[in-house]
Amino acid sequence: MITNADITLYNHYYDKDARLDKWQRTFIRGVHFYVDHKVSVGDNGVNSADVYKIRIPEDAECQNTYISEDEWVSKGCDVLGKWTLQNDDIVVLGECDIDIDRPAELKEAKKRYCKITSWSDNRFGGLPHWRIGGE
Repeated sequence: MITNADITLYNHYYDKDARLDKWQRTFIRGVHFYVDHKVSVGDNGVNSADVYKIRIPEDAECQNTYISEDEWVSKGCDVLGKWTLQNDDIVVLGECDIDIDRPAELKEAKKRYCKITSWSDNRFGGLPHWRIGGE
């Protein structure tokens, strides 16, 4: 797989003690990152949106260890050193060292990011990877 970017993944989890969603950051080096600019005509005029397509090779360089979404949810706050993929997580293009309390902080910092709207585990066959779709 041809890789062309690095990403920072922000996984959300619920902190029962604080009663808030928290965000854990993971930097992943060597992914394929593509943005498709979609335009459509609707009742209110022209609509445009960016559709993100990201592929993370299974052997991508990463500081944390992948666990399934089910494991992530069952661990709760005990997710230090782990990462997963789940809808509504955030992907930032490039290395981002901002610890966030809410995704709006990335917009304020003028970072290019997307929210994960779909993902799949394709770690089989000739090019094992995870695929992310986002907006």
